[in-house]
Amino acid sequence: MAGLLDFLQSASNTAADTVAAPVDLLAWALRKAGVPVPQNAIGGSEWLKQQGLKRDVPQSAASLAGETVGLLSPMVAAVKAPQIAKGLLQVEANAMAPTTLRPEAGVYLVHTPLKPNPLVGTRYQTTDMGGIAPRKPINWDEWDGASIMTYPTDMLSRHRRVDNISDIQIANPATTVGGLMYAADLRNIANKIGYASNAAAATSQNNRALRAIEENLKLGGTGRVLMAPHTMPRGGENFSTTPTEVALSIIDTVKPSTAVLDALSDRVRSATVKGVKEKYKDFVGFNDSKLRDQLFKGEGLSSGSAGDLRKVVIDKLSSAEAQKSFGFNYPDLQNAILDPNVMNKSPFLMGDTIFEALPQLGTSKGLHPAYSDNMPGVFVGNSSGAPIDQFMGDLYARKRLTQVGKPGPRQGEFADPDQLTRGQLSTAGEDIALFLDKAQIKRLKGLLGP
Repeated sequence: MAGLLDFLQSASNTAADTVAAPVDLLAWALRKAGVPVPQNAIGGSEWLKQQGLKRDVPQSAASLAGETVGLLSPMVAAVKAPQIAKGLLQVEANAMAPTTLRPEAGVYLVHTPLKPNPLVGTRYQTTDMGGIAPRKPINWDEWDGASIMTYPTDMLSRHRRVDNISDIQIANPATTVGGLMYAADLRNIANKIGYASNAAAATSQNNRALRAIEENLKLGGTGRVLMAPHTMPRGGENFSTTPTEVALSIIDTVKPSTAVLDALSDRVRSATVKGVKEKYKDFVGFNDSKLRDQLFKGEGLSSGSAGDLRKVVIDKLSSAEAQKSFGFNYPDLQNAILDPNVMNKSPFLMGDTIFEALPQLGTSKGLHPAYSDNMPGVFVGNSSGAPIDQFMGDLYARKRLTQVGKPGPRQGEFADPDQLTRGQLSTAGEDIALFLDKAQIKRLKGLLGP
């Protein structure tokens, strides 16, 4: 086995060295010219070591054979050489524009739907700050006679510090605050907290849980109700504070020019939001000392909310213009803050994290920076999750039949019945929980696996 590993590693080393040589040479030349190219330039020797493609191997017959194979491999990698060189040259462009970017800037990589760059979405570093209960499987048999219901949640992780985005070492790292992990937060478990939202939404969900208990008892159940949130698509997290906090950390680190920030500020002010032109004309701007008070507390807003303003801010800061100006790729930022357990799965995934609702305890004021009120509950466990229509089975199908053919937002169009059904299961006040008899438990076990 050791010989095989040495063979494979030697092949990787030789292929990597062949690809890295021109990159190292170009990087050396740029440094001689005064351009601050990092030692771990993308595609160079140090970068390849960090990616695990290079490692010292003792000389042996296996290693010599591996080196021979490795000499044949770079033909494939060479196809990507222009992209690697372009990334290095972007560093030069950043350095030659001191009024726009400082040396702390990273590298913006060209990335389009038709020509995606495989590195985009992978260039980030985070630190797990702890405080989250280990994942544990649900024992569905324990919940025979209970009911299960759902509501939407964003896909943010929790207690992960964002240290680096697109090779930008963040000066003031932010820590993620949300999503499915909220119920699994050890402090929330101890305090019987399952969910956070604004006061009206938390109260509504708590009342729905009370109603679900009543319906469960009428069916001869145990009077226990599980909450299994389903995920919103990417972008659903932008109302929360984390995307904005991390984006502002990039601005603090890179320090773009006043002109760049003023232009982006004007775009926020002029944006049309929900049909209202210049809804956030009161936006103080990215150069203002009161920026964070407005974005996180809503100070100085004559209309709208801090959360909706944050959505507009992220829309503008994730634009191609902003990404190029700051030297980063927004997918790197987004993947850094999302929950790795769900971020690459289909949206509307239900059941990754499940807690038992305890609505009799009532809602309470909480500490979440975006959502003021907590709904009581206690973490139960995790599953692989499934799309909400599959998870809720017959209940979903029955609800969907009532939503087909309803008028849409434009004349002559029909509304999306699945969107309406998800809304019904997330907000309606009756017949919104799935009763877990033995047949449903057997079905869920087959759907979700062990």
